[in-house]
Amino acid sequence: MRAVLLCLGLLLAAAPAQQRAEKELIVTISGPELRGGIVSEITWDGGVVMLQGVFAEPTGELKAHYFVVPTEQTKLEARTTQTDESLEYWRQKSRRVSPTGLGRIEVVSDTKMPQFGIGDLERRIVEAVNMGGTQTKTELRLGALVFHERPGDPPYDGEVWSWSPAKLNRVAYVDAKGDLWVAGADGRDPRRIMRGDFTLPAWSDDGRTIAVAERKDSGRRWEISLIHLPRELTVPRD
Repeated sequence: MRAVLLCLGLLLAAAPAQQRAEKELIVTISGPELRGGIVSEITWDGGVVMLQGVFAEPTGELKAHYFVVPTEQTKLEARTTQTDESLEYWRQKSRRVSPTGLGRIEVVSDTKMPQFGIGDLERRIVEAVNMGGTQTKTELRLGALVFHERPGDPPYDGEVWSWSPAKLNRVAYVDAKGDLWVAGADGRDPRRIMRGDFTLPAWSDDGRTIAVAERKDSGRRWEISLIHLPRELTVPRD
């Protein structure tokens, strides 16, 4: 499928010191023409947020149709290609090793045959097949921290995590519930930043903001927001 990019030019003012994170909705993508498409990637190009969506018409023709509700600080622009800066950002944020080399994300999958009552191996196999086969659980680990787990296949690299700028030495991630967290790049000192149903965290180049996506109404609407971080998370970690 073909990727379609949206470019959001943001006028980001320096935020005052905050005790808690603040959420700012910047754009909503909705409408019948969305036809089950998804927002598959969020990146930064300096002060510009870029959204990549994957959409398909019933005929197989690939098109992008958006209904947006921009804020006063947002300029929406459709693009057909990704900038070099945006592509490099994605490569860095989605790596399994942190920019400083301190942290390394491991993907661990465990496949088990479910136990439906007591019986011999043959009966268990028959029951497992009848109930949908074996069950797989995938965990994402950063040091001793298990920061995301889900049944079935693992998320693609960068789907649920984003490394901070190297000087901050942190990672943002989304847990299985969709809550947004920040921890040290080694997985220590995890801190829940905001409860929600988030995905695609993307830490801004200046370190003050994390962009996130939320899938609403069974995918008929997507909300893109900025999470403005407390000051203590925007300074280098000891």
